[in-house]
Amino acid sequence: MSKNIHIAVVDDETIQLDTMISLITQAAKKVNLISNISAFSSGESFLFELEDQPDMDMVFLDIEMKQVDGLKVAKKIREKNQQMTIVFATAYTEYAVQGYDVQALDYLLKPIKVGDVVRVLKRHLDRKPFARKTITIETQGEISKIDQEEILYIEVNRRECAIHLKDKILTVNETLKELADRLSNDFIQTHRSYLINVAHINRLISKDAELSNGEQVPVSRRLIKDVQERFIAYHKETVFYND
Repeated sequence: MSKNIHIAVVDDETIQLDTMISLITQAAKKVNLISNISAFSSGESFLFELEDQPDMDMVFLDIEMKQVDGLKVAKKIREKNQQMTIVFATAYTEYAVQGYDVQALDYLLKPIKVGDVVRVLKRHLDRKPFARKTITIETQGEISKIDQEEILYIEVNRRECAIHLKDKILTVNETLKELADRLSNDFIQTHRSYLINVAHINRLISKDAELSNGEQVPVSRRLIKDVQERFIAYHKETVFYND
């Protein structure tokens, strides 16, 4: 059965915009996807629309645009949305490294071919399963189901644990180990009092891990090597990997 996907294409050149739409349409058919494509001729118009359509699955971003370029648009996306798949399209290779800062999935060098887009769509499907991983917790007498991707980190707070989400903190009467056993492999212990979602680690700085929201969480000397290996392995799979 075909799956639906909502894709945005942002490019300030009409010919490039039309070409990208055509490529995505062809590629989506090859991987059995029903694509709903929204086209934007500027980064500003896309960001404005994103306020009303936060559930977009994927965006193909041209980097060299007038006024607000693709890198700035990507940073704005990440301020509000950690799940959207970002793919850069550009004619210049020197921009590739900067994509790590916004957790981009891939980097396509123009002229782009259908096979390039097919590869990216397959990686999106592998990385973003349609059945999201959730965890059920009890806090303040209420039972809630949380999307694991929304969890930045978990911190031990005396006999309880504080689950830090993007917009709130939930306190549960469980140990760190009990929570770790119920979470996916994307979570790694960085300290005896901290469990971090590796998808939200932007970079490792000395004895801390900087997260996607700017917070820094401690990494113990004993665990630093494991954390580094997991961080590198995760990004090898999700950022700029060429099949």
